[in-house]
Amino acid sequence: MKFNLAGSFLLLLLLGCAESEKKRVSYSEEAVNSPQLFAPGVISTSDHNEFDLCFTPDGKTIYFTRRFPGEKQKIYTSTLAEGQWSAPVLAPFSTDRDETPFITPDGNTLYFGSQREIPGKPNLGGFDMNVWKVEKTPEGWSEPEPLPDPVNKVQIEGENWPSSVNNYFFTLDGITFYYTTMERGSAGIDVYKTTKEDKGFSLPERIEGLFENDSLWKYSASLSPDGEFMVFNVYDGPGGFGGDDLYVSKKTSSGWSGAVNMGEIVNSAGEEGSGRFSPDGRYFFFTHTDPPVDGEYEPWSIYFLETEFLNLQALLKEQRSGDLN
Repeated sequence: MKFNLAGSFLLLLLLGCAESEKKRVSYSEEAVNSPQLFAPGVISTSDHNEFDLCFTPDGKTIYFTRRFPGEKQKIYTSTLAEGQWSAPVLAPFSTDRDETPFITPDGNTLYFGSQREIPGKPNLGGFDMNVWKVEKTPEGWSEPEPLPDPVNKVQIEGENWPSSVNNYFFTLDGITFYYTTMERGSAGIDVYKTTKEDKGFSLPERIEGLFENDSLWKYSASLSPDGEFMVFNVYDGPGGFGGDDLYVSKKTSSGWSGAVNMGEIVNSAGEEGSGRFSPDGRYFFFTHTDPPVDGEYEPWSIYFLETEFLNLQALLKEQRSGDLN
């Protein structure tokens, strides 16, 4: 009996390991120790702007933002099969200026930012975006619907971007959500968290302690799958390389650590943003464009590398050591 139990346990362990390996998706046949274009010519092109990708839980389907010259950006989708990404197609729910898709870890809800008008709440400001969602159904995605207050705040007369503008909504557990916005009357764009409740969402709480300067503009916050790191882009942040750079903060027993620049492995004199992790945390994705020439930017493209080469633990440890000296 003991032998049978041990044998059964071993079999279950091996099956579990095999299942775990099966869930790991590789996006390159070789180690990616420095940033590379993601799916060049298919997802990342030289003629269009591509940014803000997200994955279905199995890591085999992506949704991302694409903007053709002279047109509004919209959300496209592509699927990985036999090592190749399919030609992207327009997501059926993307009918206006839409961007920043995010799929919940259970795969049942997709949130995105949109400039479309919320029924009964016309925008009276200069430029407004809000968070919308679609739900997974047997027929595909449902009709989009906006999130309620206090997440969405339609601009009032005289209000302009970035005040009250929301476009990216992120969660690891479907309960606690993170997003960035400039609250009406604030000096900077900040990271907030809110809790999903039976009747909607709780009042947003500002994430404190990321920088000493409260007026910095922080965008597009996301977390590593283990919840240990938060990444976001900051305009003209301390220790930056120019323009928008990517920064990282570490979860602590009292909240989030002071943020540090992620360094020249991803940041440059150009613009970097939209930091995202693959569902298994193995890869890190971000968008980049070179410095402008004669005031004109080249198209944004999506890059990726393996997360281990970011050396996030060492980066933040070095910062803590510097704070103590």
